[in-house]
Amino acid sequence: MEGHIYREHTLLNHEVLSSIPDYFRLIAEFIAREYPSALKIVEVGVGRTPFTALLLKRLIKNLRMVVVDKDPGIISELMGSEVEAVVDDVLSPKIEIYQNTDLIYSIRPPFELFSAIERLGELVGCDIIIIPLLEDAYLARANQRWKRIDISPRIIGLQRKIFRR
Repeated sequence: MEGHIYREHTLLNHEVLSSIPDYFRLIAEFIAREYPSALKIVEVGVGRTPFTALLLKRLIKNLRMVVVDKDPGIISELMGSEVEAVVDDVLSPKIEIYQNTDLIYSIRPPFELFSAIERLGELVGCDIIIIPLLEDAYLARANQRWKRIDISPRIIGLQRKIFRR
């Protein structure tokens, strides 16, 4: 039953679009403003809240939106939606999934995954945005390569611009 309800959200009809929680809408709008001409964006650890990815697909023209999760059940629920859904583990990633990407982002990943996501962005040469739990934002700020981004008064993110060769 849960999969059925979840699939209804992936259709992205007007009613669902208007019911996307502000948290995910604000993140999508921020990314769309920062990367308006992105051709490919990957969300790592999509979980059961694909709202940001689905909205980005609508906000950025010609965007190839890829969502990744290590749980095959979550990915199977997203099959047939407007985004490409792929099973992968960021701790041992299939690099070809992430190649030619403009941005890799993750929303509330465990702090232990921050460095794996950062390495992945460095390896493929793309920017990274992590929207951490607030307590993790403090820990990550110790690393000066990350820039704090204020998406809204309640949403703080971390951005790392990667020099593209």
